[in-house]
Amino acid sequence: MGRIFRFPIPWMAAAFAAGLLSARPFGTISLVAIFPVIALALAAARTGRRLAASFLVFAAFAMAGSIRGASEGLPDSNAVDSPAPSSVPGDAGPSASGAGRPGSSRSGREPVPGRLAGPCSNALESLGLPVPTRDAPARLELEAWIAGAPAIGFETTRAEVEVARARPARERPLDPPPPWIDASGLRLLLSMNEGLRPLPGDAVRTVATLDELEPGLPGMEDARRRLDRAGIACPARVAGGQLGVMSPGGGIQTAVEVARRRISARVEEVMGPGPTAALLAALSVGDRSLVSPEQAERFAASGLSHLLSVSGLHLGLTVLGLYRILVWLFGRVGTRFDPRQIAALVALPAAPAYALLTGAQPPVVRAAVGAGLFLTAQIVDRSSEGWTALGAAALAILAWDPAALHEASFQLSFAACAGLLALSRGIRELIPVSQPRPDAPRWRRWLEVPLTSLATTAAATLATLPLTAFHFQRASVAALPANMIAVPVGLGATALCAVATAIGLVSRTAMAPVLWLAAPFAAVVDGAAAWFATWPGSRIPMEAPGIGGALAMCGASLALASLRRAPRRGLAALAVCLGILLLPWVSADPTEGKLVVDFLAVGQGDSTLLRLPDGSHILVDTGGELRGERDVAQRVLLPQLAERGVRSLDALALSHLHPDHVGSAPALLAAMPVGELWASGRPLDGRLGTPIADALVARGIPRRVLLQSSPPIERAGVRFEILGPPDRDGVGYEPLFHENDVSLVLRIVHGDVAILLPGDIEAEGEEALVASRADLRAQLIKAPHHGSSTSSSAALLERVRPHHVVFCVGRRNQFGFPRRDVVERYEARGCSLHRTDRGPVRFISDGNELKLAQ
Repeated sequence: MGRIFRFPIPWMAAAFAAGLLSARPFGTISLVAIFPVIALALAAARTGRRLAASFLVFAAFAMAGSIRGASEGLPDSNAVDSPAPSSVPGDAGPSASGAGRPGSSRSGREPVPGRLAGPCSNALESLGLPVPTRDAPARLELEAWIAGAPAIGFETTRAEVEVARARPARERPLDPPPPWIDASGLRLLLSMNEGLRPLPGDAVRTVATLDELEPGLPGMEDARRRLDRAGIACPARVAGGQLGVMSPGGGIQTAVEVARRRISARVEEVMGPGPTAALLAALSVGDRSLVSPEQAERFAASGLSHLLSVSGLHLGLTVLGLYRILVWLFGRVGTRFDPRQIAALVALPAAPAYALLTGAQPPVVRAAVGAGLFLTAQIVDRSSEGWTALGAAALAILAWDPAALHEASFQLSFAACAGLLALSRGIRELIPVSQPRPDAPRWRRWLEVPLTSLATTAAATLATLPLTAFHFQRASVAALPANMIAVPVGLGATALCAVATAIGLVSRTAMAPVLWLAAPFAAVVDGAAAWFATWPGSRIPMEAPGIGGALAMCGASLALASLRRAPRRGLAALAVCLGILLLPWVSADPTEGKLVVDFLAVGQGDSTLLRLPDGSHILVDTGGELRGERDVAQRVLLPQLAERGVRSLDALALSHLHPDHVGSAPALLAAMPVGELWASGRPLDGRLGTPIADALVARGIPRRVLLQSSPPIERAGVRFEILGPPDRDGVGYEPLFHENDVSLVLRIVHGDVAILLPGDIEAEGEEALVASRADLRAQLIKAPHHGSSTSSSAALLERVRPHHVVFCVGRRNQFGFPRRDVVERYEARGCSLHRTDRGPVRFISDGNELKLAQ
């Protein structure tokens, strides 16, 4: 208890956070109820009952957190309850009267056919606006305010908007406009092309499509919760690339955003496009619009993502570095006041100014509060303690923005700082090199620098590992050495970027020399990220731990740090925590010894994961970037594999070189070990094949050519029969066939159960398959070519006689798959129909029967 009495503020912050988490059950607590608790706490303190007083103080902070969370109006899954914005100036068209607020009932209206369930539909329906359906998203004309600074990415800009009024969008430009409907209280997350960059406070008009989040993908439920906590009813997208600004915003936030964009533009102008300019812009003003997905992935794989933005470390270096310089200057000038007090007073405004100028992200705000507390302590001639500063920063951020508690950036920032305070000393003691005394030789003190860096980096890595696994389902063994090398160099770049930014506020032209000095530092950091990203184990998939697993990870880190001071207790605690972490590995799995077939939800594409009875994995196709997305692997495929505990593949089978089947293959090959590649004889060349071939060479992965004439492959009691492509001319493929028709066709046999994966074969491929003498019978078939009208012929279905069919399709795909005539063909045969646009589909075979997993 002595530690609680000594450092009460962190415990107050923890109590406040606990109150925020309980905002729903206790959201009706009145603010008045806190005063009796505070009075009791004061009375207990006056009578010397410190424990009771502390308990009551923490209870008061928990109640305050509960009240603050409830006052934020965090919506549930059936309502949107946001503060209503003022009316947007501009067009004074008629407004519909009597419209309900989002979340109110819509009694008396006929149900919308094909309506999608979800908070977006609920909010729009309550206002009498069109709702998203299975066939199309809702399409509305909106007038709204831009709330806060937009997040500008490499290809997309996202902004939270508060809608003033809305109406159904006109189908044709000459149609008479419908009346406006008052939509105050409706808050949207509006996405648009990167070229559209509205400013905070702008009043805008646009036509947008509004939709429910796509179900069934990892992280989508968390994304829905994040939108709920921010009071956002719907994700929306600007239609047609048109966003009109009816009146510009104003105020300090707009001025800061304008300054940030001008400085970022100057960085790109001086350095030219490329990774160095992207890194310098990110370090100068927190602008990541120049950071490509490839560069972001390199930094993520090497554990250096925190260097792609301004972090708390950067603010601390800048503000406290300024303080040290001012102390030296005022000491040289000579005054009757303490130079430290004067320097702290002058440097104090730099902390909030730097935080605002770099985007005011949680890590920077946390560091700004900490730096402010330190400087204030210098002004009043008092000491400042790390835990107190950290707790005060958390308390300030959560009181201002309760939703930050659930954000990964907030959690990672505070976990890293807590790790530095709690673990770094213990980890340093584990290194078998004693710390130097103050009078030690200079070389010995210099040797301590990398050792301390190793300890602090290890502490931050261990502290954030549970959160990294939970939020990103990945870890990197390269993080520790990469940070030891890149962080010191990155701090040099940060210091120069801070100087360039300060100069840029006065004269953008004068920024160039400082940016040129910073460029070599940035180039070294980017090169280090690229090199460490190639290390084996730089992309280790991890299952998201539950609460118990996360606590066990934290406990193991604390036990590890205490081994030197309390070896017995440390080893015992470490053993218990490791036992908890290993428990899922040794617990019984009901699917153990069975064949598990997962048709993954990868949008308009194919990816089928097979877990064989011995626990090994084979993946057939990877999905990909049919519509030009660059991050399908990172955003969709790899999280689903990590969720299923896949850390390596015995084989990757690629049916044919189309982007919706192999587009994610290069990223997958870079992300995890793969035993071998199965593919037809088609050359791996062109835009899609060359990156795959390069990855095979780089990773030393052998390629096995599979053709109709190839013998079956036996793995763990499962037989893979190769039924296509045909090899009539002995050149590895049928040269006259279309690419789809030379798909790799696999019949997977497990005891009495058979599964047919025919790739994208169409009429010619099906005719060749039916004409073969192969046994095509299968209880389960993946619909050829996603259920197009050119596939799933009656002749093929007669030979296969399936009981189940899976359509691998994306929601509202532009091809209209699966086609109605194909669906009817399967229905006529009594097949059970399944679709991946409604989530992944799993089947389990014990060798005797095939069952759909519920």
